Amino acid sequence: MSSFESRRERPYDSYGSSWPSSIAPDVVLRVIGVLVLLGIGVMHFAQIVVTFQGTPLLGGAYLVLIVACLVVASRLVTHGDSGAWVGAGLIGAGAIAGYVFTRILNTPLDNQDVGNWSCMLGLAALFVETSLLAFSGYALAAGRALHGRAAPASVAVHPARRRAAA
Repeated sequence: MSSFESRRERPYDSYGSSWPSSIAPDVVLRVIGVLVLLGIGVMHFAQIVVTFQGTPLLGGAYLVLIVACLVVASRLVTHGDSGAWVGAGLIGAGAIAGYVFTRILNTPLDNQDVGNWSCMLGLAALFVETSLLAFSGYALAAGRALHGRAAPASVAVHPARRRAAA
């Protein structure tokens, strides 16, 4: 029996004996990050038509935020490295800053929401964006992303590892 065949039968062995305990938290964090990013995108997409009609510049900012959420979510799915988590944190912080900015200052970007701190969808988005910021900070501080330990897309042995083991 070759080493490749034994790995196929026992896929955890190719990642060391601690595979489930070391990779599972990273996978869970990445899934949560992707879902939160998609949630932020959906919340802003739900308001995009009304926002473009009332304040076109803010509608454009919503569109940029939605695209950024999709790009960073795809990066979390494919890589899950520190760059993806930094991007997720920047999206959360940027959206929070934008919310606070439009509630404090009357600008051409949004001149209708100054002082409107009770918008239910805005408060829900603020909660989700703060959660994203917290998850991003945790992922970076825990070192899961900093060490490049991204979970594999599947349990199959990577071709480079097959060659190295042979």
